[in-house]
Amino acid sequence: MSENEKIRRVISLTTGNSLKNGFMIQFPDGEMWNPVPDSVPGFTLKLKSAGSLKNTIFPPTELNVTEAYLFDEFDIEGDLFSVFETAYELSGVKRGHSENLSLLLKILSLPSSPRKKEKNFARRMSGQAHSLERDKDAVSYHYDMSNDLYKLWLDPQMVYSCAYFKTQDTPLEEAQTDKLDYICRKLALKEGEKLLDVGCGWGALVIHAAQNYGVTALGVTLSKNQAELANSRIQQLGLTQRCRVEVRDIREMENEQFDKISSVEMLHHIGYNSLPQYFEKIRQLLKPGGLSFQLAVTSNAAKGKYRGPLFAPKYFMPDYELSPVGEYLKIAERGGFEVYDLENLRQHYMLTARHWLKNIENGHDEIAGVTGEVMYRVYRLSMALMAYGFNSNMINLYHFVLRKTEGKGNYPPLTRWY
Repeated sequence: MSENEKIRRVISLTTGNSLKNGFMIQFPDGEMWNPVPDSVPGFTLKLKSAGSLKNTIFPPTELNVTEAYLFDEFDIEGDLFSVFETAYELSGVKRGHSENLSLLLKILSLPSSPRKKEKNFARRMSGQAHSLERDKDAVSYHYDMSNDLYKLWLDPQMVYSCAYFKTQDTPLEEAQTDKLDYICRKLALKEGEKLLDVGCGWGALVIHAAQNYGVTALGVTLSKNQAELANSRIQQLGLTQRCRVEVRDIREMENEQFDKISSVEMLHHIGYNSLPQYFEKIRQLLKPGGLSFQLAVTSNAAKGKYRGPLFAPKYFMPDYELSPVGEYLKIAERGGFEVYDLENLRQHYMLTARHWLKNIENGHDEIAGVTGEVMYRVYRLSMALMAYGFNSNMINLYHFVLRKTEGKGNYPPLTRWY
């Protein structure tokens, strides 16, 4: 029996007879095969060696399959959404004990090749989770990868968070500017106020707020690369008297007061057990009656706390953790905040991630030239999973506005005027 025929037998047993989503297999010798006859293939799985399939599906774990893609046991051409839909279908295929045993024996009889995985590639975190030093290392691993990397697939302002789309066809750059303005309006920013942006990225929000709302804005980040680029942009725009970005941990800030505080997709970097401390620090830094805007990626309540796909904390974003929005709100209320506004924008993040994925795929050669092929695949897979996760309600996205209950003033309007 030929090597290709052995692969066909295993794939046929794995897929069963119930798949609706078609795909193509490209064997190492270039031969093409459609395992789902009479279907329109949504993607092509390109096996790179005789042992690629065995290395991919044995042992049968999520992390092993993902690492097989990252380290080029196989490649994927086509729509990654179709890949996830097919994977979801495969997870529902029912087999009896004898069928599973037969499949296992056929997998073990597949051709073998040395594994391509680089054992020391992933970043190994040390120290106590969410300590000051470890959080700095985790943030640096992801955000200090390279400013050139993020320039290649983010919008020109380098806004690395969910955009706000007024229509399905709104360009990403416009949607990101609209998002920045939406945040400023939800905070009801007024000229002369002091704004703190926690986890400010490359400074787009503090720049927008200073330029358009007349506030004095401070952004803090744990990323040296982000702070350097942000301050360079601030200087070029002549805004050094109105805003700045510093490498600081909010937990170390004392004796400072702000009218408004924003935090855009920073909560997933905070461990669940550290959330009370975080909201208490926000409360301390706010003036009486001050408002805080939080933009948070959250888990589905049925899943509870969620760490995402197994490869993500290992290769993409160490130590991130998602909680249901109700947990964030409950802890904030216990910490002395009133929840003034809550809005679900899950669909907006699906669109945002779709744009990022398209930019990453279109920029393959340049991005791989900066990061190497493995990290290109890490980012491609991560953005595709984000888009699929938001589309299928596996994860969610909320805006919520909090008001410090001490003191008067800063009451938002009676209607959502923004």
